[in-house]
Amino acid sequence: MDFKVIFGDIFLEDLEGIVGFIGAENPTAARRLGEMIVRTGESLSYLPERYPRIRQRPQIRRFIVRRHFKVFYRIDRGSRVVEILRCWDARRGHNPSLTRGDE
Repeated sequence: MDFKVIFGDIFLEDLEGIVGFIGAENPTAARRLGEMIVRTGESLSYLPERYPRIRQRPQIRRFIVRRHFKVFYRIDRGSRVVEILRCWDARRGHNPSLTRGDE
């Protein structure tokens, strides 16, 4: 049975910022990147545990798109939901906050 994938508000804000920034220089590349990130997120409905856990936060997993863009998510096996939390440009340095209180 498949999982339901939910894109969180913070993720959507992150993605909008990344796509908007890239789109100022190259709208086609920005659109393709945004579509690739969303498609990969949607694919988590099947085998969501295929990507690695974050060592410091084992309940959080992440996948990387085009070397620089980290997407963080968590799986709720009980309700069969994958919640996409953040999308982060790794060139910004540190990882984003992932705690519920900071989201």
